[in-house]
Amino acid sequence: MIVYCIFPSCRVFIISGLAVADLCSLLSMIWLSICWNPLFYNSELPFDPRDILNLTGAVPHVLLVKIATFITAFITFERCLCIAVPLKVKTIITPRRTKTIIISIYIAMAVLMIPFCLGNRLEWVYDLTLNATVLKATYTAERDILEAITLLIQDVIATTFSFVFVVCCTIVLVVKLKSKTKWRQATAAKSDRAAGGVGVKDQKVMKMVTFIAVIYIICAVPSTLFFLYIVIDPSFHHDGSYRNLFLVLCFLSFLTETINSSVNIFVYLKMSSKYRAVFMKTFWN
Repeated sequence: MIVYCIFPSCRVFIISGLAVADLCSLLSMIWLSICWNPLFYNSELPFDPRDILNLTGAVPHVLLVKIATFITAFITFERCLCIAVPLKVKTIITPRRTKTIIISIYIAMAVLMIPFCLGNRLEWVYDLTLNATVLKATYTAERDILEAITLLIQDVIATTFSFVFVVCCTIVLVVKLKSKTKWRQATAAKSDRAAGGVGVKDQKVMKMVTFIAVIYIICAVPSTLFFLYIVIDPSFHHDGSYRNLFLVLCFLSFLTETINSSVNIFVYLKMSSKYRAVFMKTFWN
């Protein structure tokens, strides 16, 4: 509801950018699930799904989650501006700037994956055991250093920054909403109107935004800690000594990220009457 104080075209572009990232991240998770299905990887295929799933599923999923995370941070910042400086927000968040920021997030996150792609690639290789040419994941000699660079820049610095940024903006948003609600109640108390109904919308907005932010923060904690530990312990790798533990923790973080990408629609349906009305009109009438 808070985003209604900016241009409609801005809202459409922001929501579209986030929806594309969330949808594609969920599609990559479906592919990961298929690759781990015994009926699939035990069938006669020109590739081993478990061998290529990291490049074809895990990496795109992480990339798209990072994009969605930064767009979420931008949405939180924009909502914070709508409450803090409602009269100036239209001059700060313009349609052109919004498009530039959303497109820049996609491009920047993709560029940060270039070092990883230089060290990891898919190639057609002749397999003696199968007596056939199969698609396999291959690695260059500089793979470890290139992966370390990608991990440090994208998964640690970028993830930590966006996580802290969302937390700070959410705190500012809640504090501002509470102060404005108290001011409205104090103003209404001096007039002939009853103060009981004043600030009801603000209270609903505050609860919805806080709830969404809390869901994001809870879901982002496992992946943030997971990537931080990878930096601390270089042996903790998908083909290292603790492969099974790595995969368990990796898919746990994937699960929480998937929940974060899937649950927002239900939160809006429950807590936003306008969203619920438009949704019901679109899909049920």
